[in-house]
Amino acid sequence: MDTLYTLCRSADNRHAPPLSKEACEEIIRCKRAFFADEAVRNPLVAEIQAEGSVRAHEMERFDRAGFGAGPATFFRTHELLRWTRSADVPLLIGDREYPHADVARMFSRCIPNAKLQHIPWFSLARYSTSLALAWGGTALVAHLFARENGAGMLFDRLVLSRLGVAATAVAVITSALKANRDPRHAAPWNSAMYLDINAALLRRSSNALALARKEFIAQQRPFKKPAFYYAMAREVERTGYESELRARSAATPASP
Repeated sequence: MDTLYTLCRSADNRHAPPLSKEACEEIIRCKRAFFADEAVRNPLVAEIQAEGSVRAHEMERFDRAGFGAGPATFFRTHELLRWTRSADVPLLIGDREYPHADVARMFSRCIPNAKLQHIPWFSLARYSTSLALAWGGTALVAHLFARENGAGMLFDRLVLSRLGVAATAVAVITSALKANRDPRHAAPWNSAMYLDINAALLRRSSNALALARKEFIAQQRPFKKPAFYYAMAREVERTGYESELRARSAATPASP
């Protein structure tokens, strides 16, 4: 299934900047259609487009950063799902309550690789990825040590036992704290911000919607800090990020 994010990105990729008037009109037309179609199927997108609300009961219990108060956005929904994932509490979209799993599915229709579904503490699935990496890394190191020492064994037993125990402990503790997010996929904050900027400009009927491309949006890589994205999210809510997009677009050199 194509997500709302991938569909909007496909509209961007039809034309390379600088964009002609015709190209801008086509991109805007496609993005409007994608958002409208998803809003019919997805209560979360409909609520975001209406600048409604997404929240949890007892918000102060989860919102230590004070970011949860505000209109419904993709980024805010991501944070709410992340904060409440371990507790598996339901969320309110507008005035209607939905189970956490249902909201996570709505969100996954928009942004790929979110991995915000609740996983029970006792579930092997919670630890599978980190344990596989720990054991695989241990086996590789033990094999390399055995080859280096010329002992004629496939694995160095001492390394295998000691490193295996330590790596398993680290994997279990890390998985418990991080809810076993696949380390191959970072939190999709950049993707959520991309959709929020598109949604904000769509509500404003701004022709800057055609400029809402990922290469024109500030990002943090590879390490991300919540403060950077929280400040940016507030800016998007205030201004739609329009002036930044226009400035970055104007600074883009013409294709040869």
